[in-house]
Amino acid sequence: MKFLENEQREQIGFSFVMEKTDVITAYGMKEKKDIKPFKITEKEKLLLEFESIQKMVESINKNKLLHKELERILMKFKDISNSIKRCKKHEILDEVELFEIKNFALRVEELLNVMNDIDLDIEEIKLYDLNEIVSLLDPEGKRISIFYIYDNYSDRLKNIRQQKKEIENKIFKETDEHTIERLKEERLNYVTLEEQEEIEIKKQLSISILESIDKIENDTKIIGRIDILNAKANLAIKYNAKKPKIVDNMYIKLVDAFNPEVVEILNKKKKKFTPVGIELRNGTTIITGANMGGKTVTLKTIVLNLLLSQCGFFVFAEEAVFPMLDFIYFISDDMQSISKGLSTFGAEIINLKQVVECIKRGNGFIALDEFARGTNPKEGYYIVKSLAEYLNKFDSISLISTHYDGIAKKGMDHYQVIGLKNLDFEALKHKIDLNKRHSVEIIQEHMNYKLEKVYDKYEVPKDALNISILLGLESEIVDIAKKYYYKEEKHEE
Repeated sequence: MKFLENEQREQIGFSFVMEKTDVITAYGMKEKKDIKPFKITEKEKLLLEFESIQKMVESINKNKLLHKELERILMKFKDISNSIKRCKKHEILDEVELFEIKNFALRVEELLNVMNDIDLDIEEIKLYDLNEIVSLLDPEGKRISIFYIYDNYSDRLKNIRQQKKEIENKIFKETDEHTIERLKEERLNYVTLEEQEEIEIKKQLSISILESIDKIENDTKIIGRIDILNAKANLAIKYNAKKPKIVDNMYIKLVDAFNPEVVEILNKKKKKFTPVGIELRNGTTIITGANMGGKTVTLKTIVLNLLLSQCGFFVFAEEAVFPMLDFIYFISDDMQSISKGLSTFGAEIINLKQVVECIKRGNGFIALDEFARGTNPKEGYYIVKSLAEYLNKFDSISLISTHYDGIAKKGMDHYQVIGLKNLDFEALKHKIDLNKRHSVEIIQEHMNYKLEKVYDKYEVPKDALNISILLGLESEIVDIAKKYYYKEEKHEE
């Protein structure tokens, strides 16, 4: 069971969203890398994740300054996972590792104070107090981020260092070369004794730390959870994302959904994104419209938000209702690799075989974008029509976008891109005639990318023909095409 390949995730904008999920710590980065869809059996975990994000969102909006302080403290945490591993293997930690652990424990103290002030009330976020570690590695009680083998650890060490210092003072004052050499040899003996005693102390410190290693390791995981929840919440606030409702039946509803990557691209061009609104149920739903009608962007927007919800993110929509899924498939010819020597259509069929295997074993979501576009149009029409009928038998939700008319049959929902349907065609043509260099841009500006639900008897939009006329196709070709359109309409009647 799959939830899209990496290439597909990038194409729909999932990778873009991951880049915008700004974690701060190495532990948060691990949480981010481990993000995966929740299984159907993990519904309660998913709902708890949504609840935690909601609490974090509300807390950030209420306590902005405290959350800035929280993020400042998170920035101070270094990755001590290797030190933890060595300690668990009963190895003697060196001074750098002891410093890292001391610094970690001090930062946990800071974090606990801020978390207490914020009062998040998220059950899973429970940090252990590491005061015993701080006291162990900070025997002088100065609470500063340095570490060395303190004299306090051993009277013997203190005595060795005192005697070594006395010898060093004598060396400094002595002028006789032979006496200096003798004193240096004597000092070297004390250096050796000091090193031996320090090793013994580090051994004892490592043993003591091992007693609290589970608490330390737990806190690294909790810091990761705080970090990723903070990142998800900030993402939700930035894009005004909403908590999706999870239902037990195979039903999807999106109200004013958008794709942030596409929005960003359009904003740079000073253009607006048309939000997606749609309801989908088990079986097959068809979306039709001309090739400039934005069907691919619509599908990517739906698939992106569906995948995000399954991975425990708020979604980019005013309202969203989703089921738990076993798999998500998106087959689109702009996402296929032909490195194996397959044509686009061949690659589509290979992926379709995987879909068929999954649909027999579980309930998921399948999106097919202009399937069979790369083959003979007549054959393509028959294949898409057959595929729509076959997929309609299952409880999975299948969404097929196509420029073929007559695919939807009784028992299937059908959406149509509004396109140029409600425009003053002659006025638009006149506007393009005055500025032919920007004809495509003008059409795109006037294209209505919204979806409307259509029923058995509806007038088939002639957007492909209209676009051809607007772009100045030879009038004789247009006239011939109109005759075929008229014949087809008479035949359908």
